[in-house]
Amino acid sequence: MAHRVLLLLSLAAAAAVVTAAVDAEDPLIRQVVPGGDDNDLELNAESHFLSFVQRFGKSYKDADEHAYRLSVFKSNLRRARRHQLLDPSAEHGITKFSDLTPAEFRRTYLGLRKSRRALLRELGGSAHEAPVLPTDGLPEDFDWRDHGAVGPVKNQSMFYNFARSSPVAGCKARGRGMGPAALQCVDACSSNRVARGAFSPTAAGAASGALEGAHYLATGKLEVLSEQQFVDCDHECDSSEPDSCDAGCNGGLMTTAFSYLQKAGGLESEKDYPYTGRDGKCNFDKSKIVASVQNFSVVSVDEGQIAANLIKHGPLAIGINAAYMQTYIGGVSCPYICGRHLDHGVLLVGYGAAGFAPIRLKEKPYWIIKNSWGENWGENGYYKICRGSNARNKCGVDSMVSTVSAIHASKE
Repeated sequence: MAHRVLLLLSLAAAAAVVTAAVDAEDPLIRQVVPGGDDNDLELNAESHFLSFVQRFGKSYKDADEHAYRLSVFKSNLRRARRHQLLDPSAEHGITKFSDLTPAEFRRTYLGLRKSRRALLRELGGSAHEAPVLPTDGLPEDFDWRDHGAVGPVKNQSMFYNFARSSPVAGCKARGRGMGPAALQCVDACSSNRVARGAFSPTAAGAASGALEGAHYLATGKLEVLSEQQFVDCDHECDSSEPDSCDAGCNGGLMTTAFSYLQKAGGLESEKDYPYTGRDGKCNFDKSKIVASVQNFSVVSVDEGQIAANLIKHGPLAIGINAAYMQTYIGGVSCPYICGRHLDHGVLLVGYGAAGFAPIRLKEKPYWIIKNSWGENWGENGYYKICRGSNARNKCGVDSMVSTVSAIHASKE
């Protein structure tokens, strides 16, 4: 396969079989399947790392930083192999995040802050529990991308970067486990944003995506909406539940984002209020509102109700445990073990009856999830995770689901 390397190590304990498809210009590991030992897996790690650096435009401060990132890369090879063992119906391997430690990845790309207690408290406030919908006659497959209600995949990943690509000057390296001179710029929102209580891009993308779909259903027009308005301007917080506060790079909740929009009046377009990847002064202009929230609800922990609400109300803002997403390449993720702690906000856009799985595994029904890490992650920016009563573990995908309705008004 062009621009791919497929390294397969068999599951048999007695012997390891390696199958690779190598392209001379881009010998990346496509998939890592458990089996063999660490030496086998890392035999060509340095050449794969050089290809990885070229492909994703990586740049490091000096030789020490390069050596440290190589060591992290090797560690992530082993981690991808463990993920493949625990999640055999998906493909795990080298991604653009393979030079980040798990802690760095969490700090940079995740950030949903949620406690079940906070969510339930909201049911007594501006959010309410969605009414029970009929589930008879739901289609076997449904995808809002086919109906024009889903905007383009965005890449919201600039909160910190390595020194040469950093958008923020003057930051000093810090953080345990980052290695010598690992980062010169750490998270522009690390100190000032917590105090101001702005909103996380991980939840902002889910909230704006859900409103994009709802606005499309209400007006027939797809508007690409601003996430930066949330980051700069959303200060919603339940004072009795600190973990529910919308807190910039440090996280937030989609339901509090919808509550903010009701109070503010609505959301500007991405064109008028573009994403910058850093916290900034709130420049919200009410005259530029293009979409407004009518109401929003929390959907019960029931897959039939989630599907029915998806079809009736459009794409849904959901929380998920992203434990396997750093190494995810494609396929239907259905891990044997996955916690229900939610740390990432994403957009549920559809579902399928049977996703491809290796021949040794049965095809699995799945949810289709739009992520916000660019099209060069996952399946062109999307993630599939298993659904249905036979699914062993769905990483909490059904435990924090919210729907939003837009005001029926057209932009002049």
